[in-house]
Amino acid sequence: MSKKAKKINEIATKQAQKVVSSKKTINVYTTALICFLFAFMLYSNTLKHDYVLDDYGAVADNWVVKKGVQGIPIILTTTYRYGINLLSDNLYRPLSQIMFAIEWQVSPNNPSLSHIINVLFYALSCFLLFIVLRKYMSKVHPVIPLAITLLFAAHPIHTEVVANIKSRDEIMSFFFLLLTMLLLHIWFTKKKWWSLIASMLMLFLAFLSKEGIITMLFLFPFFGWYFTNAKRKTIITASILLIIPAIIYIAIRHQIISKFNATSAISITDNFLVAAPDTASRFATAIMLLGKYLILTVVPYQLVSDYSFNQTPIIGLGDLRFIIPFMVYLAMGIYVVLNLRKKNMIAFGFLFFLITTSIYSNILFIVGTSFGERFMFLPSLGLCMAFVFFITQWLKISASNNESEIDIIKSKPIFTTICVLILFLFAFKTIVRAAEWKNQSTLFEKDVTRSPNSAHMHLYWGLALRDKAMKEDDIQNRNAIMLKAVAEFDKGILIYPKYTDCYEHLGLAWYRLKDINKSLFNYETALKLNPNKAVTWNNTGIIYFEQGNLQKAMEVYKKSLSLDPNFSDAHLNLGSILGTMGKFQEAIEEFKKCIQFDPENIMAHKYIGITYKSLNNPEEAKIWLEKAQMLEQKKPQKTTNEKTAK
Repeated sequence: MSKKAKKINEIATKQAQKVVSSKKTINVYTTALICFLFAFMLYSNTLKHDYVLDDYGAVADNWVVKKGVQGIPIILTTTYRYGINLLSDNLYRPLSQIMFAIEWQVSPNNPSLSHIINVLFYALSCFLLFIVLRKYMSKVHPVIPLAITLLFAAHPIHTEVVANIKSRDEIMSFFFLLLTMLLLHIWFTKKKWWSLIASMLMLFLAFLSKEGIITMLFLFPFFGWYFTNAKRKTIITASILLIIPAIIYIAIRHQIISKFNATSAISITDNFLVAAPDTASRFATAIMLLGKYLILTVVPYQLVSDYSFNQTPIIGLGDLRFIIPFMVYLAMGIYVVLNLRKKNMIAFGFLFFLITTSIYSNILFIVGTSFGERFMFLPSLGLCMAFVFFITQWLKISASNNESEIDIIKSKPIFTTICVLILFLFAFKTIVRAAEWKNQSTLFEKDVTRSPNSAHMHLYWGLALRDKAMKEDDIQNRNAIMLKAVAEFDKGILIYPKYTDCYEHLGLAWYRLKDINKSLFNYETALKLNPNKAVTWNNTGIIYFEQGNLQKAMEVYKKSLSLDPNFSDAHLNLGSILGTMGKFQEAIEEFKKCIQFDPENIMAHKYIGITYKSLNNPEEAKIWLEKAQMLEQKKPQKTTNEKTAK
């Protein structure tokens, strides 16, 4: 062949490769779009859901978030729960809270907007997941990353994450992790420094979303070694540099948390493992919970929003509920060790699951919650990988198959049947479970029957019933529902006699039922158990106020504000006392402080107007009363999830 002919042949070959590459790119993004649409449609029934469970603390009752964009500097310099009555905690997750603040600025008190964004970013994550898997798993058949992505997208255990606005932290952490992985692949395959630096930035954003992503630092090297031809030096360089975002995040977190009196004490109602009598029983119970994680990830037959005290018992080392999951996890670990060097794909899936689950295992350290379905959001990807790799190895589906994804679906009926059946069952369960997350009532009414021994669950259902009662116009119906709420709070106390929250809400329930003596008794009992809760002091002050004991009421309100200077309701109530005592100027100052922390508080605006009338200042009174009227027309004063007995 002449030189000219060779040159023409080379050019033709390059052009052909470009065409093939272009077709593959279109195919990849088209398939990724299918994954996006599939995930979005699965959760489309949540788009008009209300706030539920932790959404109130994260958004609706968070005074920092409700400041809108003005609250962003506070979010960046305070702990995660700072905006909820100044509760101290050891968490620093500003990114999701910044998003909530922006959403509140754009459309205040609009859960639909937040649900749309949750679903959108979940679907985008599934879009990215397919691309990331396709990039790393270029040596396996394209149907494998597709099957993994669809299984992950449809998995019912993710319902809590997507349907609960608060769990935006999980979604965004995963989203930025996938961007990290995508950029890291460029480093592994092309060794572009910009991609490694960009991956460090994306990982830092993942940390700002949720710190649990730290387990991925152990997995990044395995992705480079398992799925690329990157040299050892390239993998080690990336592994070392990706520790930098973690160090920066930990340093910032430590600096922020150290400014507050953050307590590491964990309540028995949040994590019952703190009640374990010894290390052995704590270990055995933790392994039992890991077994439950495994069961729910493989067969998500019954999902519940709360598994806390006393739904699950403390067990010993001789209990089968410890022995069986211990043996299963041990077998998984042994399988990983024996097959890791062979670059066995099933072993990689198990490794991913074990490492990402470890941080929530309660073995290395006690975490804030004993058990939560949301903790399986990232680990479930490992089991999805292991399952699909097992099926495809069994059916001998590999890159050597020259068939397309469609051809594989047609030519491998067993593979297709298994995948379609599981996807159908997963999708059905996800849609049904997502519908249950519509509001407090729909969720807790279902879950209290599934977790009947959980003190938390009875508290939540009692709160939902109390809120439902307050929406009733008929007095008899209202009282009947309120008594049902009382019964639920009593059940919570029966399960855990020192449950402060149940006593506190019993106080408010009896107040609504006009039984002041029972109300005061329960508030005082709550204060004996926990004298550091501003809300309880505030509500006790209301009782004293109605009894005509203004001096005592004022003392109690001031006590509430000493515990939480930013508590808007306490400022409002203290202002009311001062106004009643004729201290009008001091009353106005308190009402304005209330507005500072709750800008849309109708009553505070109205009371300022009334107080200015008492000061013979009709012009100023008119301004404030008109503001109150504008707020009233904009939206009705919120009555759900009340903090006070106004």
